[in-house]
Amino acid sequence: MARRTPSWLESKTLDLKTRASPGVAPRKPRDMEKTEPRGSSSKFSEPASSFVNVNGIRMHTLDWGGDGAPIVILHATGFLGRIYRPLAEPLRAIGHVYSYDQRGHGDSSAPPGGDYSWDSTMRDLEGFITAMGWSGVRAVGHSAGATAIGSLACERLDLISRAVLVEPVIFESPTAPELGWSNPFIERTLKRRRTFDSVEAMYSSFLNKPPYNTWQKDILRDYCRFGTRPTVDGRRELKCAPEIEAKFYEAARDFDGLGRILRCSAPLLIMFGARGDSVGAVLSGKVAQQLKHGRVIDVAGAGHFMPMEIPDYVANQASEFLTSE
Repeated sequence: MARRTPSWLESKTLDLKTRASPGVAPRKPRDMEKTEPRGSSSKFSEPASSFVNVNGIRMHTLDWGGDGAPIVILHATGFLGRIYRPLAEPLRAIGHVYSYDQRGHGDSSAPPGGDYSWDSTMRDLEGFITAMGWSGVRAVGHSAGATAIGSLACERLDLISRAVLVEPVIFESPTAPELGWSNPFIERTLKRRRTFDSVEAMYSSFLNKPPYNTWQKDILRDYCRFGTRPTVDGRRELKCAPEIEAKFYEAARDFDGLGRILRCSAPLLIMFGARGDSVGAVLSGKVAQQLKHGRVIDVAGAGHFMPMEIPDYVANQASEFLTSE
């Protein structure tokens, strides 16, 4: 059955059987270190920033507010939770929204042993949900964050009851052509500029360069502000070092996210961009046919950075799916 989408964003929707699972109201988190309060204004205020200890990582967590069962947002490689504000804000209408920075990203610490495997990021998600005292959470992930969520939902149905995966990184084998993006990504990442004269200088530099030139400007500005830290000489440097980002790309081929997602019993909404820079769109048909519970949407005109390009559309789809039965 086809789903309606806005005329400016026509998409092909493939519907499969869906099974809903109830959410669980959040309990008081354990082992959390509070760092700043969240405002009570109904207008947007900065999310509450805290740290929780997970798998030896001092994990930076944001509490975006909202009422109801917890919803976890997990970011893509190289980014951080704070830039997903356009998703977090509307999702507060259907639950209490949280995000965190993955190991070596944002304000989270690097792993003591230098483990940047994709299995470790899935275990971090498992550890985060457990440390917060939750079960049956709903989740929204982007790129590698989507892969971690879909994979954990396969292995721990008690922890994730329902999820939205936007552009998950998936492939059929370590030598599959859909993994062809990996080596160019690694080379480009290692050559990436890491310091800038200022937030505004970084913004001006990125504004007309792919992939940032398709992003909404406020999201790009948030990335330039929150994705960097001040240096001793008054400049700005990327919080996620290019070497760390490259290690995640190198480790991608060792993790079978596709197999886990296809075996998952939890309801999943999987969104692929139909533009050429989508990393998983070539597998859209296979996923739609073999996914146990859920549906796939191929979004015309969108690419791998869909949450940065059309966040309202992604948020609307996520809100509807996460509240459906």
